[in-house]
This record gives sequence, C-alpha cells and structure tokens, in this order.
Amino acid sequence: MSKPDAAQRMLAWLAQEGGYVHPNVEVRDDEFSGLGLYTSAPIGEERIISCPFSVAITPALAAAAITEVCGVKDEDLVHNGERWPERMLAAAYLGLHQLYAGKDWPEALKHRPYVESLPLPSTPHTWTDAERGLLRGTNLAGAVEKQEREWRAEADTLGTVLKEEGFTWERYAALNAAVSSRAFPSALLRLPDGSSTSAVKAEESYPVLLPGLDLLNHKRGQAITWLSSKIPSSKGDIEAISFISPGQETGEVFNNYGARGNESLLLGYGFVIPSNTDDTLVLQLGGMSDEIVAALEKQGLEAGKRFEVGRDGVLPQELVRTVRVMMADSGCSCCGGGDNHDHDHDHDHDHGQDEEEDDDDDEHAAHEKEVNELELELDVLGMLGGMLDDKLARLEDVPEAEARPEIAEMAAAYRQGQIDIVSAALEQLTERVERVEMLLADGPECPCGC
Repeated sequence: MSKPDAAQRMLAWLAQEGGYVHPNVEVRDDEFSGLGLYTSAPIGEERIISCPFSVAITPALAAAAITEVCGVKDEDLVHNGERWPERMLAAAYLGLHQLYAGKDWPEALKHRPYVESLPLPSTPHTWTDAERGLLRGTNLAGAVEKQEREWRAEADTLGTVLKEEGFTWERYAALNAAVSSRAFPSALLRLPDGSSTSAVKAEESYPVLLPGLDLLNHKRGQAITWLSSKIPSSKGDIEAISFISPGQETGEVFNNYGARGNESLLLGYGFVIPSNTDDTLVLQLGGMSDEIVAALEKQGLEAGKRFEVGRDGVLPQELVRTVRVMMADSGCSCCGGGDNHDHDHDHDHDHGQDEEEDDDDDEHAAHEKEVNELELELDVLGMLGGMLDDKLARLEDVPEAEARPEIAEMAAAYRQGQIDIVSAALEQLTERVERVEMLLADGPECPCGC
C-alpha cells in the first residue's frame, strides 16, 4: 500500500470514529515535504479536519493498553525509579501495534490504521553512523548522542518490563522520532468552558498524538486556528479538536510549528529550512573554578548557562558580563571585581565604600580606572573572539561521509546556518574591538601628566 493510500485509509477510519475531514481535502505525497493535506478547491473559514478527543493517544490511554496487552501492572511502568515519561508511553503503544501485526489483534490496540500510515521522519536518530558523522563539530552532534544514550536505556527497560524482544534500539529510535515529530500539547484537549470530563487541567500539558491533524506540514508565519468544541458526528455530539481554515486557496494546507531554528526542526521533525531566519547558535562557557562560580553568583549570573545567538550575531549581554567576571583581575576573587561590593570582611582586601569615594575625588585614579576597564573590555572581547574562532574552525571542517543525498543536504543546510551566525558574531566583535581601541588611542590624557 502506498503512503498516500495508507493515509487516506487512516482518514476514513478517523471519520468512522466521529472525526471529520472536509470533502475538498485529500492526501498527497510531495517530493520535498512528504505527506500532507491539500485542497482541491478553495475553502472559506470552515473546519478542515477534526480529531475526536477519544481518538487522541494520551498517556492514560497508552498505559491502559500496555498493561492489558502485556499483562503487567501500571506500577510496573517504571524507568530509573520514575514512571515512564509520556513520550515513552506513546512510543511503546505505537510499537505494540507493529509487533502484533500478523498476530491475533488485541482490542486494546485501537490505532492500527493510524500506526500503519505513519511515515518515518528523517531525524538524526534514524540516520546511519556515517550520516550522523556529518554533524561532527556542531552542537547537534552532542545532543543526538545524549538522547541516544537515554533512549537506548529506555529500550532496554521496555524489553525487560514488557517481555517484548521486538523493542530493539532501532525500532524504538524510529518510534520516538515519530512521536517527537507529530506530538501536540495536551492543552488542546480542553473545552473553552472547562466542562469536559476528558479535559486536562489548565496547568497540565504533555505530548499527545492527534491522528489526522499531524498530517499538516509546517509553514513559518502561517495563521492557524485550533478549536476545541463539541461537533456533530455519526456518534452524536462529541468532543473534538478542529483545525479551522482562515480562508484556504487551492493547494497545501499548513500548520505553524512556531519559531524554530534548523537545530530544533532537524532534531524533532527531521527537516530543515534553508537560510532559516529563526536559526540560533548556542554558546556555553565551561571550565570554571569554584571561585569564579562564586563570583558569578554574587553578580547574579548563572555558571554553565546556555546562551543563544541569533542570525544578527549580537551576543547576549549576560554572556559578555559573565566573561567579564571571569576575566576580571582585581585581586578580589570573591566577586570578580564587579561593582557594589558588599563584604563582611573588608579588612582582608581594603577597597570599601570610603576608598571608592576617595577615588571619585582622585582624577588620576579615575583615569586609571577608565583605562583598566577599556583594557579589560579588550580582554573580554578577545576571549569571546577566540571561542568563536574555534567554533567556526570546527564548523568549517566538514567531514566526508557516505550519505543519502537528502540527508547530506539537510546536514549541510544546518551547518551553514551555524557558520553564518558565528561569522556575523565575529563581525560584531571586530567592530566593538575597533571602537574600544579607538577610545584607548584617542582618549583624554591623565590630568596629572603621567
């Protein structure tokens, strides 16, 4: 069965379960965007597709089916001392459908047409080892490795608890990729008046799968409207989540996943957007001594924080402040030389409020302080520049690997976006260095003539 045929069969099943699909909507398989929903004629402000709450794959539904099919207790669903996360429950539920294909079908597995229609997203977890090598030198390489370690441990737990040998790492990686690329927030399953017995509390939100709605592909800036309400169906009025058309021309119907850079899109959905304007680069400072950590805390800064840089290359001011504290050479190791000193043991290093007031009256000291601050600023910018130079060198060291063309293209687009951000940040730093050097060269001379 072709992918579009399997998806159309799933939509027919969705309608049987009380869902709705607009008569002018059909499934197509596009060469670039994969499966999607398309209109054969314009649609006004109407419902395009609806998924009943009862068809949503929630943690409760998944856990109930898993315990019934595998003959285990709910309290057995424990991994690393905690209840299985929602994603793990959903992946296990989907996996049981695959493992029971060709066997006596358990009634608890209610989503067979849906599972059979799921395409395999091209997230890095499903790539070959050689293809994943294309991410070497990027932040995503480390994120994929960390996630793989977690998922391998979860796959081992699934096999042990459920006694299902079919939960191999490869299968589980594909199932998790399917869940991550298709999940919606459970907050959608809440009627506006809160009267629904199946509604979740406002403060709770977790990933759920909504068959049919996850066929919508992403388009940045697309206006979307989701409506949770009761709709008429062959089963009477039922609670459902609907996608409302804002006025749809003939062509593909799009969802909007929000502002996501290629790192997020590739890791969670298995695609990238060339020259993605939402791309960001994450920078993190390491190798901090206990003294530096204490100095950062005193200045209200967080050691080990991850900083995001956008395509404009502007470095977060908090990152610059953090490096400034790390680079400060004041002899006061407890605070990094920042302002607003407040020590209970000023006799250990005499630079309290009285001396600061004296310095304000001492023109020589004021000039010396200004020069020191400018020189410190150069040191800070130099350290940031060195960090970015190192990052750029690793990004430009493109590894060679045998890879499917579409995988190589995605990896290259992601890497180029990271290179563009680093290059923009280096340009910004160069301009700042030139300004500081000009201030040092052209600044006023010390009044005392030194």
